[in-house]
Amino acid sequence: MIKKIRKNEDRGFVLIAVLLIISVLVTIILEFNYESRMKLHLSDNFHNASKALNYAEAGISIAMASLKQNENILSDERFIALFSGGIQVPVENGYCTILINDESGKINVNAFKTIEDEIARPRLDQILKLIDLLNYQFQGQSPVSYSLIPAIIDWVDYDDEVTYLPFIKRDNEGAESNYYMDLIDPYKCKNAPFETLNELLLVKGMTPVIFHGLTGDKTQNIEPVDGIQQYLTIYGEGKININEASPMVILSLSEKMSSPLAQSIVEQRKIKRFVSVGQLQNVPGMTPQVYNSVRELITVKPRDRYYNVTVTGVAGQFIRKVQIVLRSDSSTARIETILRKEL
Repeated sequence: MIKKIRKNEDRGFVLIAVLLIISVLVTIILEFNYESRMKLHLSDNFHNASKALNYAEAGISIAMASLKQNENILSDERFIALFSGGIQVPVENGYCTILINDESGKINVNAFKTIEDEIARPRLDQILKLIDLLNYQFQGQSPVSYSLIPAIIDWVDYDDEVTYLPFIKRDNEGAESNYYMDLIDPYKCKNAPFETLNELLLVKGMTPVIFHGLTGDKTQNIEPVDGIQQYLTIYGEGKININEASPMVILSLSEKMSSPLAQSIVEQRKIKRFVSVGQLQNVPGMTPQVYNSVRELITVKPRDRYYNVTVTGVAGQFIRKVQIVLRSDSSTARIETILRKEL
């Protein structure tokens, strides 16, 4: 009888041991299954993220090939929408969008001094006029100070002397390292050309609102305000390509330029691009006084063309955005990448 009880106890012990082993094995299998699914999920994510980047690369190739074929492609109405950043270009199972901006129609903030280190007065007059135009959009307020201009000059030039612009009645003082080192988060004045336009946010007088603008709010009767960044560049010889400049940049060329005339120039180049600066004299409303005040500031054939290209690749839920700056060599028609970063 005792032997039978012991035998049953042994069987019960074995059963419990087996159940424990099975329980452990099930836990291990479930854990392994979870890890496998996680690794598969991560692998899937990595694969889709890589595909999104590849789609962005495809957009870059499209942009480079298009510009190589025709550097004036942005003025062709058949392609304006395609390179506006709003058209989805199919690529395999995803798509990309391409936004191209021609930098030759903008004001170069690296060119406020000449090679001889002298103030380029006509260019300064233009940026001062642009400030007036932007401040007008702020409905009576004047958030953009004239002192931004000498501060930009001090940021770019190689000396540590604060720039004063005597032809400006107020807000005519720049800033060197003494000013920046007294900030809560101190840094030195660069004393070298801008490498990216975003560096302007480090310059005395520049704010995110001035740089990016305001979107506006119709419910509160607040009108949108342009950001100064869309009118500025760090590339090019300094002259404005009249075939690419926005109406605002054209209007900033001279106090004698009127808004209707600036718009007439834009409308005229839609019909036929200007092949010489002298052709501006044929634009309705153009006078000798206006033409003489702008002709030295403009060009129709920049030595080099620079394009700011932002391409977005989309694969499923994954988005990869790449920004590049392309330089078109006018003598060789070669397109080269001079800056690339993933946003």
